[in-house]
Amino acid sequence: MGFAEERHLAERALAAGDQDDSTEPEFPPVAQRFADARQAAGLTQAEVAERWHQPPSMYWDLEFHDSEAFDVVSVRDLICLGDILQVSVFYLLFGEEPSFSLPTVSYSEIVRRLREKMAASDLSVEQMSEVVGVELGDYLQDPEQLAHLPISLLRWICRAVGVDWVETLTNPGKP
Repeated sequence: MGFAEERHLAERALAAGDQDDSTEPEFPPVAQRFADARQAAGLTQAEVAERWHQPPSMYWDLEFHDSEAFDVVSVRDLICLGDILQVSVFYLLFGEEPSFSLPTVSYSEIVRRLREKMAASDLSVEQMSEVVGVELGDYLQDPEQLAHLPISLLRWICRAVGVDWVETLTNPGKP
């Protein structure tokens, strides 16, 4: 499978998760990619966890569950792990780089669009938070904090303002 097919698989799995039915969605084989990249970098799971400044169990889960990279770990942490493992976040999630140049949408642009949508629809922060499904207050104050969300939640915000979440994956955000 290539980038487009793996991305489609991720989108289907995330959409299935949105439905919250009890079936286990099928994500791309991200867990195996983490293990392969770690082995290629000559690192143990404990070494990766130490460099990541997280308990080993947080990293183990990434090599055990494909969904962890989408539902649990923040975008910022995925970028950090890609750096530790010497691969891109695109490789980890989709198996390869896109065959075309993806535009990058900044977190500031996402917040600008959120504010624009709120003004156009006369929505308060609380009302927009309900629409999106994520409490937005902190992110409206500091857009770079969006990097601390997992993909599944960032995707909801992006979808509400017409942004492709994949185009945000190279934004590291504040530590």
